[in-house]
Amino acid sequence: MRWKRVRVCLTRWHAADKVSGMKVRTVSFEALQRDKRRARKRDELRLARGEVTPEQLQAENSLIPLNANIRILNLRETMERYYGK
Repeated sequence: MRWKRVRVCLTRWHAADKVSGMKVRTVSFEALQRDKRRARKRDELRLARGEVTPEQLQAENSLIPLNANIRILNLRETMERYYGK
């Protein structure tokens, strides 16, 4: 099976690649998976050494901050949109 190459915005880039003013580089799915494995291993080691607590690590890796207040203005509409009627 051949993996598609995807364009992803990352912190590292090639100066020649520009898309709508943003610097990007082309990465493979395998490279993304490899980076993810490295990050997990680094996190495991930090936990084992006691550098961070599980709660601190979760906060670092979370897309939404733990203390975020999320307001759903119309719960019924939101539930129907995601789960159907």
